Amino acid sequence: MQYLKVTEYERIPRTEQNRKLLSRIQGFDETWCGSGREPIFDWYDRRFVRARNYVGVIAVPGGSIEILPKIDKSDEPGKMRAQHNLLYMLSMTRKIVGEDRDLATIGTQKMPLLEQLIVLFAARTLSELKRGIDHTYVTQEENLRCLKGKLLLRQHAAMNALHRERLYCRYDDFISDTPINRILKAASRRLLFISKAASAQKKLREILFLLDEVTDLEVAEHHFADVHYNRNTERFQPLVNFSLLVLKGMSPTWTMGKENSFSLLFPMEQLFEEFIARYIHRYADQLGLSRECIHAQAIGRREWLLKRESDSCGSYRLKPDLIIESLPGKSCLILDTKWKHLLSDAEDAKNGVSQADIYQLYAYAHRYECPDNILLFPYVDGVSRKSYVIQGNYCNHRIRVEFVKLNRDLRTDGPAFRDEIGKVLKADKVA
Repeated sequence: MQYLKVTEYERIPRTEQNRKLLSRIQGFDETWCGSGREPIFDWYDRRFVRARNYVGVIAVPGGSIEILPKIDKSDEPGKMRAQHNLLYMLSMTRKIVGEDRDLATIGTQKMPLLEQLIVLFAARTLSELKRGIDHTYVTQEENLRCLKGKLLLRQHAAMNALHRERLYCRYDDFISDTPINRILKAASRRLLFISKAASAQKKLREILFLLDEVTDLEVAEHHFADVHYNRNTERFQPLVNFSLLVLKGMSPTWTMGKENSFSLLFPMEQLFEEFIARYIHRYADQLGLSRECIHAQAIGRREWLLKRESDSCGSYRLKPDLIIESLPGKSCLILDTKWKHLLSDAEDAKNGVSQADIYQLYAYAHRYECPDNILLFPYVDGVSRKSYVIQGNYCNHRIRVEFVKLNRDLRTDGPAFRDEIGKVLKADKVA
């Protein structure tokens, strides 16, 4: 069983040792691209294979590869921090199950990323099932030897004229064979097939034992539409959401089959954007913000950049990553995250920030009449914050280029990270 750990855009040498695993990964990547998605790796160089912008894990027969965000040095301690931070980001954005205490527990164990994800899911699922398995009432009609529920006289007379020992009844049965339990069972069975860690396997087998009376189902995406939550079942929602990722990560299709390739992959640009938005929303009080005035993805505040002259219909929808209002309907700050590793000040006075990104912020500033507009990048050595004022007498808006340091343990070093975010949001003037 071969195991590789790389960071984004890191090159993997095509050595004889890696040949078989890379061949299987390439087959997986071709299947992945066949469904209309961007490739996970670049395969053009005969000497190397280069990871792209996805992070997560791919498991294929004979091995697995773990792709981590490029936020630290590529040595083993740096990759360990990147792994912990990736788990924290996935937890913050609710793509995996697990709270801070769960991450603290597995953070002390040197396990591959895939096994950590499985342990988190198994531990949380087992805990929720022990609190109480999901049940529902189902109406049944059956010919019984004793009265149960309501006797249906007409059907009883027709069916039991010669069988006085029988009673045809209608009753409500309290069963555990629900859509939620079917999905959790299917995901647990799939993960048991993948996991190599004894602790995870033990928990998954216990889950399957508790759900023994639940129908074994080859779950497809449409089965998730059958799930409805209420006050008693909403605690299962994160587990069902993760199960969707697990079952969609099966390759090449949703069927169990003999193919045991598997993936959990996330585009890093989207993950970084969602992480920053959720982090600011969670710690709004500590950052001196009101949650009601924070609009991720500009929900409730989306605008059109232009209108067609012919019919006044809007064109070119604007969707900033984050809008923060000073008053309802009054934008005071727009923040757009960019997952890009910039150049140092010595290499480029503009740090490699693209004109397209600046133009995009200019459009936001003009359309939303927003005085403060931020491009937020991950910090790299040698960069400094920049502030630009839009030219013209019609406004005094500014565009800032800011950074946050991710090469720290985001969970344990939370206060320092929040302080840094707070300074970005409240900065009055930068160079």
